[in-house]
Amino acid sequence: MKRQLLLLSAASLAVLSTSAPAQGLLSLGQRDEFEKKLPFSVTVGLGAGWDSNVNLSPRDEQDSAFIKGTIIAEYSTGDRRTSYTVGLTYNPFYYMDAPQGMDEFQQSASLNLAVRHRVNPRLTLSDNLYFAYEYEPNYQVGTSVARRTQPYIYGYNNLNAAYAWTKRFSTVSGYTLSGIDYDADSESGENYLSHLFSQDFRYAFTKTTTGVLTYRYGMTEYDNGFGDYTAQYFLAGMDHSFSRRTVGSFRAGAEVRDRDNGGSATNPYLEASLSHSVAKETYLRWYGRYGFEDADVGDSQERTSIRTGLSLQQRITNRLSGNIGANYIHDEFDGGLQSFNEDIVEISLGLDFNLYRNLVLNTGYSFTTTSSGVSSREYDRNILTLGLTSRF
Repeated sequence: MKRQLLLLSAASLAVLSTSAPAQGLLSLGQRDEFEKKLPFSVTVGLGAGWDSNVNLSPRDEQDSAFIKGTIIAEYSTGDRRTSYTVGLTYNPFYYMDAPQGMDEFQQSASLNLAVRHRVNPRLTLSDNLYFAYEYEPNYQVGTSVARRTQPYIYGYNNLNAAYAWTKRFSTVSGYTLSGIDYDADSESGENYLSHLFSQDFRYAFTKTTTGVLTYRYGMTEYDNGFGDYTAQYFLAGMDHSFSRRTVGSFRAGAEVRDRDNGGSATNPYLEASLSHSVAKETYLRWYGRYGFEDADVGDSQERTSIRTGLSLQQRITNRLSGNIGANYIHDEFDGGLQSFNEDIVEISLGLDFNLYRNLVLNTGYSFTTTSSGVSSREYDRNILTLGLTSRF
């Protein structure tokens, strides 16, 4: 599985060199990956903090102070025909008093790559790659086990070809390859590789509103073979620009899932997103999704989930800016030895203060709570951080 995920990123780079939705939440909505940025920048940071429940225990909570680092490198270039954006992130993390059985040193890293190439006035090719090594669940991506586990590798690569047949009618053909691989043997049953083919038929009713009909076909294979399935999505919706600064996307329909070891089932499927930006002052994004998801509990065949989240970044003064994020997940597990519901709420707050031109003081707080029909899965967690970052 790891070899297949590594080939995912290599294949993406090969396609990009010649061409000069899906698992997770990365495909929701319309996002311009090529906003004007500094051609190259490096951000380094060092911080410390406190974690109230390192072992995620419902009763015997163990807290610990920690030290963490941040290194981010970003490169963006291109013209009206071809644009490139690349980002690399590395985060070392050290617990001062890690619980027994848990490594004191943790680390995560990620690669983001986005390319758009306009072949001619009608045809545009794009590729978006996300490749990560993480140890905490990433609620913005929405694919990993919802609790922290041993480290895992997640890969996502989306290729699209958009063709304008007329001024109003266009099609978008896509292929997404995604997968996850857990280091822990206890989670290895959740390792999967997924292929998703999609076809959008788009008609622009006005300059601001486009109707969309979507068909998707997906194939997912697990290492243990038990959870393998195929899925078909039949969706309708629209993309709408409420203003030059506010864009929304909505899809609704049905998913038909055929499991190799569990029969077939049909369920409603909904996805939506909204983004709003004002120069460098404000950026707001909301997303929501309802439908089948891959069960991350070994004895459950089926999971139906509601996911929604909000993130806001706001410049308060010339020196002070703030951010807030919130994610909510409602899971219904069924089809196994036991059926139960689970709710996860995660909230994060942060303030950044420019001490000097390129030196920023960062403060942050996050809270996570899980309520579950299985008491051993419930926990509360508070994390406080304080640090400095500098951008060059």
